[in-house]
Amino acid sequence: MKTQKDGGLIQANKRIRRSKDEIERDLSRAITKIITSQGFSKLTINNVSEAANVTKRVIYENYESFENLLKVYFIKNDFWTSFILAKIADKYTNYKDFFVGVLGEFFKAIDENPVFQCIIRWEVADPNDFVRSRAKNREISCADELQKNKKFFQQIGIDIEALYALLISGIYHLVLRKDISTFCNIDITNQEGKDRIVNIIVKLSELMFASFEKVDEKKRVIARLLNRGMGIEEIAEIMEVDKAFVCSIIELKKE
Repeated sequence: MKTQKDGGLIQANKRIRRSKDEIERDLSRAITKIITSQGFSKLTINNVSEAANVTKRVIYENYESFENLLKVYFIKNDFWTSFILAKIADKYTNYKDFFVGVLGEFFKAIDENPVFQCIIRWEVADPNDFVRSRAKNREISCADELQKNKKFFQQIGIDIEALYALLISGIYHLVLRKDISTFCNIDITNQEGKDRIVNIIVKLSELMFASFEKVDEKKRVIARLLNRGMGIEEIAEIMEVDKAFVCSIIELKKE
């Protein structure tokens, strides 16, 4: 006869003890199994306790509350937090590669991560205080990188925050409904469909940075004209830009 007690199994009065790390591992596996097979409505302390063979008393001893256990789990499995902070931010050294990398690798990773897919579905279906706090933390974790990108892309008149919002939410939608039907004749359940998404991300990057190169060349020409003593209004007319743009070049020269 088997009974459950104190984070271990008792069989014939012999307890198989587990370390704290092993208990956390088993709880994490239990939560993942419940989320992916039954949904968040079944994510209760009783169900997790039973699936992990860990008593509720041990859960409270280790985490103080079931909510704290969930916080630990979601911090480790929240894709944006671990992905942005641990991988993307340090991997790419220029904005073009960052743009392609963050979207391309995000698409691949969320497509292969059923837990994060479930988290996003939960946020949409049941926007309670807990999921709101996780979503806000995700925003905070990305704030520094977004600010760096924003400052850079402003030079070519691109609202990168709006662009990322549009593209990333589109990736969410494509992945979450991929088993329902194609979308705009794209089937991301096969490699051809996935390649089409990645290829258009690369193409979009090329188009954006072609614009940046044109702006950069225009800045160099304006700087040369300023060095020759030409006036702001005359430069603006010749280069077909507004005076504020010319003034911004003057400010850069002062730095």
